[in-house]
Amino acid sequence: MISDRLFRGKALRLGVAVIAMALAAVMSSAGAQPYPSRSITILVGYSAGGQADALARIIGKQLGENLKVSVVIENKTGANGMIAAQAAARSEPDGYTVLMVTDAMVTIDPHLATSNHFDLSTAMEPVVNVSWSPLLLAAANNVPANSVAELVALGKQKTQNLSFGSSGSSTPHRLAGEMLQKSGGFTMTHIPYKGTAASVNDLLGGQIPLLFGAPTAVEPLATAGKIKVLGVTSEKRYPLLPNVPAISETFEGFKIISYIGFMLPKKTPAPVIATLNKEVNQILGTDTMRGWLDKQGMVAVGGTPDDFKRQIAVDYQARGELVRALGITAE
Repeated sequence: MISDRLFRGKALRLGVAVIAMALAAVMSSAGAQPYPSRSITILVGYSAGGQADALARIIGKQLGENLKVSVVIENKTGANGMIAAQAAARSEPDGYTVLMVTDAMVTIDPHLATSNHFDLSTAMEPVVNVSWSPLLLAAANNVPANSVAELVALGKQKTQNLSFGSSGSSTPHRLAGEMLQKSGGFTMTHIPYKGTAASVNDLLGGQIPLLFGAPTAVEPLATAGKIKVLGVTSEKRYPLLPNVPAISETFEGFKIISYIGFMLPKKTPAPVIATLNKEVNQILGTDTMRGWLDKQGMVAVGGTPDDFKRQIAVDYQARGELVRALGITAE
C-alpha cells in the first residue's frame, strides 16, 4: 500500500512537471514577437560619407519605413572592415544586427595573414547582394595605346616602363592589374595609393600612365577628355558605359567586379533571413533606388541568399589563388 502511494505520488509530480513545461512552451510561443519588433542596426566597416555608408543609409531608411521599425547605421571602422565584421559575428543571431559587406571583405581579406584574420564566409550567412560595379582601366592621354590589345602590345615591346595605380595593395583594383599582366604576358609595376582619388591625381599629373579605378572617379574625367578609358573589368560591357569594351573581349573570362551586400550571423533563423532578403529585393526594384545607384556608378543585383553565396564562393577561390600566388599581404 505504501509502495503504491509512493508510486502514485511520483507519477502525479511527474505529470504536473510535464504539464508545467508544456504550458511554459505554449506561453513562450504565444508571447514570441514577429520579426522585426524592434530597432535593427546595420554595421558598416567604413567611415561615414563613403559609398558603402551612403548605400547603407538609403536602404536602411527605406527598410525602416517598410518594416515600421527604426534602422540605425553604426560605423565601426578599422582593419578594412574587419572590426565591424567581428562585432557582427559576435552579435545574437536574431536578425537585429546586420553587416554590410564588400567583396574585398569576403573574398580577399580572409586570405591575408593579419592579426585581425577573420573569415566571414564561415562566420556569417549571406542575405542578399545589393549592387555591383566594375573597375575602369584608365590611361593618360599621352600613353600610345587606345585599347587593351594595343596596351598589351606596348607592354611586350618593353620600350617604356609601364606602371599602374590602385587604391591599395590588397584591393580588387590591384588584382585587376595583376590579372591583366598575367593574361597579356607582359609586366607592369604596381603603385599602391591610399584611395582612388590620389591615384587619379597622379594620373592627371603624369606620375603614372595607368590605373584601375571606380567609374565615378574615372568616367567624368574621360568624358572631359582629360584621360582615356581602355576597358572595363566586368565580364560584359558595363550598362552605364556601353561604348567601353570589356577586357574580356580581349581575354576571355576576365572579370573583376566590386559588390556590396548584407550578411547576418550564423544560426540566424531562415525566416528572418528570408524577410530581410525579400524587403531589400523590393527596395532594389524601385525606380528611385535604381536611379540612385546609377548616379553612384552601381548596378542593382538582388536575388536569393544562395545566389549571393555562390558569387562569394567563386570569387573566394579565384582571388585566394591570386593572393597566394602573388604573396599579397595586408596594408
